[in-house]
Amino acid sequence: MTFNYFKAQLKRTAKLAASVFPVAMLLFAFLAAAVWFFVSAGPLSEGQKKYRIGIVGDVEITYLKFGFYAVKTLDSSRFLVDFEPMSEDEAREEFKAGDLTAYVIIPDGFLDSIIHGRNDVQIEYIATDGQKGIESFLMDELSVTLSDIVTSSQSAIYSMQHAARYLGMTEELPEWTDEFNLKLIMYVLDRTGFAKVEELGISKGLLVRQYYFCTMILLFCFMFGISSAPMFLRRNNDLGIWMKVRGLSAWRQVLCEYGAYCIFMIFCLSVPLWVIGAATGNMSFLHNRVYFGELLSALIPISLMVSSFHFAIYEWIRNPVSNLLFQFIGILGMVYISGYIYPASFFPDSLAAIGGVLPTGIAMDVMAGNVFGVGKRGSMIVLIVYTAAFLCITCLGRKRSIESDRG
Repeated sequence: MTFNYFKAQLKRTAKLAASVFPVAMLLFAFLAAAVWFFVSAGPLSEGQKKYRIGIVGDVEITYLKFGFYAVKTLDSSRFLVDFEPMSEDEAREEFKAGDLTAYVIIPDGFLDSIIHGRNDVQIEYIATDGQKGIESFLMDELSVTLSDIVTSSQSAIYSMQHAARYLGMTEELPEWTDEFNLKLIMYVLDRTGFAKVEELGISKGLLVRQYYFCTMILLFCFMFGISSAPMFLRRNNDLGIWMKVRGLSAWRQVLCEYGAYCIFMIFCLSVPLWVIGAATGNMSFLHNRVYFGELLSALIPISLMVSSFHFAIYEWIRNPVSNLLFQFIGILGMVYISGYIYPASFFPDSLAAIGGVLPTGIAMDVMAGNVFGVGKRGSMIVLIVYTAAFLCITCLGRKRSIESDRG
């Protein structure tokens, strides 16, 4: 009886798939487009742009000209900042329009003041006041760092010259000064070799593309219940009573229906992922290849939990409007708190902790661990507990429905 009922549910699911599958694929396409726009053209794209700094003043002086040439061609900051000479009026207008991150005014006599150690002529640095974005904070830190480099290098050179004069070694002083200057310049240009660079990622140790690839897939899984509403809303409520009379308990009814729904959900999830993998060389855009088989096997336990979540909602909320509204608002609230739109680190610790223990947060940890090896330990156990709990809730709802209809 159980096997026959399961086959009947598979046939019913296959029959309804003709109307549900296109909607599910459209949902996945919309989510993929939204994530692509958010990462490549939205707020996160600011980190991929170079900052423009206007330079006002005479940059044709020998030392300044050499310095800007070195920055533009040799220094690693050329990938971060563009220094563009312009007049003060042009700099002011572009800064007001938001085309410049900041601009610098180099007054006459600045270089002479530096060379002779007077430091009585200062560069004027104009940046955004009030509420700042990440680029403004970054430029502020860069200006402080450059100031420290200049003053520290200046102090080192004058200290060397003072020591040489004190020891009476003045004949070789010009040669030593030039050599010391070149060494300091090379140290500055080669500073990236002094430290090991480690990219920590946006959250959970994942890079931006990896993180939002995971959130896109998980958001599709959780919203799949809305697109598959016809499978639940077109059920015959009297069927549960009839199957109970035939000897099929509420628990076995739920498992059979749940199994058919899980298979269909995994199928709808695997089709677009296979297409993406085939079109991008096994997800090469994620900075390391993720093979379709590995990704799908990692998503199966998540799909089982999400499917049980959908079943529990549909079993207890039978009104179509209330059900879909509850799912839409509830899922969006959970995914937001769990960091699907902005990483959980953006929220207060208490709110982030709540988002981490929700089904959406646990699913994110499991996927990050299974696919990229950076998830929290114990998340899989919590996922299994959630799955069992949702199935128990569904069975209780089915028993309640059967008993109330029979009464």
